Amino acid sequence: MTGGQAVVKKRFDILDAWRTLAIVLMMVYHFLYDLYIFGILSADQLFSAPMNVLERFICGSFILLAGASARFSRNNLRHGLIVLAAGLAVEIGAALAGQTIRFGVLMLLGWSMVLWHLLGEWLQRLPGWSVTAGSGILFFLTRWWTGTVTAPVEWLYPLGFTAPGFYSADYFPLFPWLFLFFVGTALGGWCLEQRESKILTASLPGALTWPGRHSLLIYVLHQPVLYGVSYLIWG
Repeated sequence: MTGGQAVVKKRFDILDAWRTLAIVLMMVYHFLYDLYIFGILSADQLFSAPMNVLERFICGSFILLAGASARFSRNNLRHGLIVLAAGLAVEIGAALAGQTIRFGVLMLLGWSMVLWHLLGEWLQRLPGWSVTAGSGILFFLTRWWTGTVTAPVEWLYPLGFTAPGFYSADYFPLFPWLFLFFVGTALGGWCLEQRESKILTASLPGALTWPGRHSLLIYVLHQPVLYGVSYLIWG
Protein backbone atom coordinates (compact mmCIF):
# COMPACT_ATOMS: atom_id res chain seq x y z
CA MET A 1 0.00 0.00 0.00
CA THR A 2 1.13 3.58 -0.59
CA GLY A 3 1.23 6.34 1.97
CA GLY A 4 2.33 4.21 4.94
CA GLN A 5 -1.13 2.80 5.27
CA ALA A 6 -0.55 0.20 7.96
CA VAL A 7 -3.87 -0.67 9.54
CA VAL A 8 -4.82 -1.52 13.10
CA LYS A 9 -8.09 -3.25 13.91
CA LYS A 10 -8.68 -1.33 17.12
CA ARG A 11 -8.46 2.40 17.64
CA PHE A 12 -6.24 3.71 20.37
CA ASP A 13 -8.62 5.25 22.92
CA ILE A 14 -5.84 7.33 24.46
CA LEU A 15 -5.28 9.13 21.14
CA ASP A 16 -9.02 9.69 20.69
CA ALA A 17 -9.17 11.12 24.23
CA TRP A 18 -6.26 13.45 23.42
CA ARG A 19 -8.11 14.62 20.31
CA THR A 20 -11.26 15.12 22.41
CA LEU A 21 -9.31 17.37 24.77
CA ALA A 22 -8.03 19.36 21.80
CA ILE A 23 -11.49 19.75 20.25
CA VAL A 24 -13.06 20.87 23.55
CA LEU A 25 -10.29 23.41 24.16
CA MET A 26 -10.65 24.60 20.57
CA MET A 27 -14.38 25.21 21.06
CA VAL A 28 -13.60 27.23 24.19
CA TYR A 29 -10.96 29.24 22.36
CA HIS A 30 -13.24 29.97 19.42
CA PHE A 31 -16.03 31.04 21.76
CA LEU A 32 -13.62 33.48 23.38
CA TYR A 33 -12.68 34.67 19.89
CA ASP A 34 -16.35 35.34 19.18
CA LEU A 35 -16.53 37.34 22.41
CA TYR A 36 -13.61 39.39 21.11
CA ILE A 37 -15.40 39.98 17.79
CA PHE A 38 -18.47 41.29 19.62
CA GLY A 39 -16.44 43.49 21.94
CA ILE A 40 -16.84 41.48 25.13
CA LEU A 41 -13.13 40.64 25.38
CA SER A 42 -10.28 42.99 24.55
CA ALA A 43 -7.40 42.18 22.20
CA ASP A 44 -5.03 42.16 25.18
CA GLN A 45 -7.17 39.50 26.87
CA LEU A 46 -7.59 37.24 23.83
CA PHE A 47 -4.06 37.51 22.47
CA SER A 48 -2.26 37.23 25.78
CA ALA A 49 0.72 34.91 26.17
CA PRO A 50 -1.28 32.15 27.94
CA MET A 51 -3.95 32.21 25.23
CA ASN A 52 -1.30 32.03 22.51
CA VAL A 53 0.22 28.98 24.21
CA LEU A 54 -3.24 27.40 24.45
CA GLU A 55 -3.92 28.03 20.75
CA ARG A 56 -0.61 26.44 19.73
CA PHE A 57 -1.20 23.45 22.00
CA ILE A 58 -4.61 22.87 20.40
CA CYS A 59 -3.42 23.10 16.81
CA GLY A 60 -0.17 21.27 17.54
CA SER A 61 -2.21 18.43 19.01
CA PHE A 62 -4.41 18.21 15.92
CA ILE A 63 -1.37 18.15 13.63
CA LEU A 64 0.49 15.49 15.63
CA LEU A 65 -2.61 13.31 15.93
CA ALA A 66 -3.40 13.66 12.23
CA GLY A 67 0.13 12.50 11.46
CA ALA A 68 -0.24 9.53 13.81
CA SER A 69 -3.60 8.61 12.28
CA ALA A 70 -2.06 8.67 8.80
CA ARG A 71 -0.14 5.55 9.83
CA PHE A 72 -3.42 3.76 10.59
CA SER A 73 -5.41 4.89 7.55
CA ARG A 74 -6.36 2.64 4.62
CA ASN A 75 -6.63 5.59 2.24
CA ASN A 76 -4.82 8.81 3.11
CA LEU A 77 -5.59 10.30 -0.30
CA ARG A 78 -9.35 10.00 0.23
CA HIS A 79 -9.12 11.32 3.78
CA GLY A 80 -6.92 14.18 2.63
CA LEU A 81 -9.38 15.23 -0.06
CA ILE A 82 -12.26 15.12 2.44
CA VAL A 83 -10.34 17.33 4.87
CA LEU A 84 -9.42 19.73 2.05
CA ALA A 85 -13.10 20.02 1.12
CA ALA A 86 -13.91 20.76 4.76
CA GLY A 87 -11.16 23.35 4.89
CA LEU A 88 -12.54 25.05 1.78
CA ALA A 89 -16.02 25.07 3.35
CA VAL A 90 -14.59 26.73 6.47
CA GLU A 91 -12.85 29.41 4.39
CA ILE A 92 -16.03 30.13 2.42
CA GLY A 93 -18.11 30.23 5.61
CA ALA A 94 -15.63 32.61 7.22
CA ALA A 95 -15.77 34.89 4.18
CA LEU A 96 -19.57 34.98 4.34
CA ALA A 97 -19.27 35.99 8.01
CA GLY A 98 -16.89 38.82 7.12
CA GLN A 99 -13.70 37.06 8.27
CA THR A 100 -10.60 35.98 6.37
CA ILE A 101 -9.12 32.49 6.63
CA ARG A 102 -6.43 31.51 4.14
CA PHE A 103 -4.74 28.14 4.48
CA GLY A 104 -6.06 27.34 7.91
CA VAL A 105 -5.28 24.19 9.86
CA LEU A 106 -7.69 22.00 7.86
CA MET A 107 -5.99 22.93 4.60
CA LEU A 108 -2.66 22.06 6.18
CA LEU A 109 -3.93 18.69 7.40
CA GLY A 110 -5.54 17.84 4.07
CA TRP A 111 -2.42 18.60 2.04
CA SER A 112 -0.24 16.82 4.60
CA MET A 113 -2.34 13.66 4.20
CA VAL A 114 -2.06 13.87 0.42
CA LEU A 115 1.70 14.32 0.64
CA TRP A 116 1.95 11.40 3.07
CA HIS A 117 0.03 9.29 0.57
CA LEU A 118 2.75 10.10 -1.97
CA LEU A 119 5.82 9.99 0.31
CA GLY A 120 4.83 7.81 3.24
CA GLU A 121 5.88 4.47 1.80
CA TRP A 122 9.41 5.79 1.54
CA LEU A 123 9.47 7.78 4.78
CA GLN A 124 8.23 4.92 6.94
CA ARG A 125 11.25 2.86 5.93
CA LEU A 126 13.39 5.28 7.93
CA PRO A 127 13.87 4.79 11.68
CA GLY A 128 11.31 6.69 13.70
CA TRP A 129 13.99 8.60 15.59
CA SER A 130 15.50 9.89 12.34
CA VAL A 131 12.12 11.08 11.06
CA THR A 132 11.49 12.84 14.37
CA ALA A 133 14.94 14.43 14.54
CA GLY A 134 15.04 15.42 10.88
CA SER A 135 11.52 16.81 10.92
CA GLY A 136 12.23 18.72 14.12
CA ILE A 137 15.29 20.35 12.59
CA LEU A 138 13.43 21.20 9.39
CA PHE A 139 10.53 22.60 11.42
CA PHE A 140 12.72 25.18 13.14
CA LEU A 141 14.78 25.93 10.04
CA THR A 142 11.75 26.56 7.82
CA ARG A 143 10.02 28.51 10.59
CA TRP A 144 13.03 30.82 10.71
CA TRP A 145 13.27 30.94 6.90
CA THR A 146 9.63 31.83 6.27
CA GLY A 147 9.74 34.36 9.10
CA THR A 148 12.64 36.26 7.58
CA VAL A 149 11.69 36.26 3.88
CA THR A 150 9.04 38.51 2.35
CA ALA A 151 7.40 36.94 -0.69
CA PRO A 152 7.47 39.01 -3.90
CA VAL A 153 4.14 37.50 -4.98
CA GLU A 154 0.94 36.72 -3.06
CA TRP A 155 0.40 33.08 -4.10
CA LEU A 156 3.30 31.62 -2.08
CA TYR A 157 1.42 31.85 1.22
CA PRO A 158 0.51 28.11 1.31
CA LEU A 159 4.25 27.45 1.66
CA GLY A 160 4.63 30.01 4.44
CA PHE A 161 6.04 32.93 2.43
CA THR A 162 3.73 35.91 2.74
CA ALA A 163 3.62 39.22 0.91
CA PRO A 164 3.15 42.55 2.71
CA GLY A 165 -0.40 43.01 3.97
CA PHE A 166 -1.19 39.29 4.16
CA TYR A 167 -3.74 38.39 6.83
CA SER A 168 -5.47 35.21 7.91
CA ALA A 169 -7.34 34.54 11.15
CA ASP A 170 -6.19 30.91 10.97
CA TYR A 171 -2.89 30.30 9.19
CA PHE A 172 -0.87 27.08 9.20
CA PRO A 173 1.29 26.90 6.06
CA LEU A 174 3.14 23.78 4.94
CA PHE A 175 6.44 25.27 6.11
CA PRO A 176 7.03 24.67 8.95
CA TRP A 177 3.91 22.74 10.03
CA LEU A 178 4.19 19.85 7.57
CA PHE A 179 7.22 18.70 9.53
CA LEU A 180 5.23 18.56 12.76
CA PHE A 181 2.80 16.30 10.89
CA PHE A 182 5.75 14.05 9.98
CA VAL A 183 6.72 13.93 13.66
CA GLY A 184 3.16 12.71 14.24
CA THR A 185 3.65 9.91 11.72
CA ALA A 186 6.65 8.76 13.76
CA LEU A 187 4.40 8.81 16.83
CA GLY A 188 1.92 6.65 14.92
CA GLY A 189 4.70 4.24 14.01
CA TRP A 190 5.67 3.98 17.67
CA CYS A 191 2.05 3.22 18.56
CA LEU A 192 2.02 0.39 16.02
CA GLU A 193 5.21 -1.04 17.50
CA GLN A 194 3.89 -0.74 21.06
CA ARG A 195 0.28 -1.64 20.32
CA GLU A 196 0.14 -4.20 23.13
CA SER A 197 1.17 -1.74 25.85
CA LYS A 198 -1.31 -1.11 28.66
CA ILE A 199 -1.59 2.60 27.84
CA LEU A 200 -2.49 1.99 24.20
CA THR A 201 -4.85 -0.91 24.88
CA ALA A 202 -6.67 0.84 27.75
CA SER A 203 -10.41 1.17 27.16
CA LEU A 204 -11.75 4.64 28.00
CA PRO A 205 -15.37 5.85 28.40
CA GLY A 206 -17.16 6.90 25.24
CA ALA A 207 -17.56 10.43 26.59
CA LEU A 208 -13.79 10.81 26.36
CA THR A 209 -13.38 9.24 22.92
CA TRP A 210 -16.55 9.97 20.88
CA PRO A 211 -15.79 13.66 20.21
CA GLY A 212 -12.27 12.75 19.16
CA ARG A 213 -13.57 10.18 16.70
CA HIS A 214 -15.87 12.79 15.11
CA SER A 215 -13.55 15.79 15.38
CA LEU A 216 -13.81 16.86 11.72
CA LEU A 217 -17.59 17.13 11.86
CA ILE A 218 -17.41 19.02 15.15
CA TYR A 219 -14.73 21.32 13.74
CA VAL A 220 -16.81 22.26 10.71
CA LEU A 221 -20.08 22.78 12.61
CA HIS A 222 -19.09 24.25 15.96
CA GLN A 223 -18.05 27.75 14.91
CA PRO A 224 -21.25 28.60 12.97
CA VAL A 225 -23.21 27.50 16.05
CA LEU A 226 -21.05 29.45 18.49
CA TYR A 227 -21.01 32.51 16.26
CA GLY A 228 -24.77 32.36 15.80
CA VAL A 229 -25.39 32.12 19.54
CA SER A 230 -22.97 34.98 20.18
CA TYR A 231 -24.69 37.08 17.53
CA LEU A 232 -28.11 36.49 19.08
CA ILE A 233 -26.84 37.55 22.50
CA TRP A 234 -24.39 40.36 21.74
CA GLY A 235 -24.90 41.19 18.06
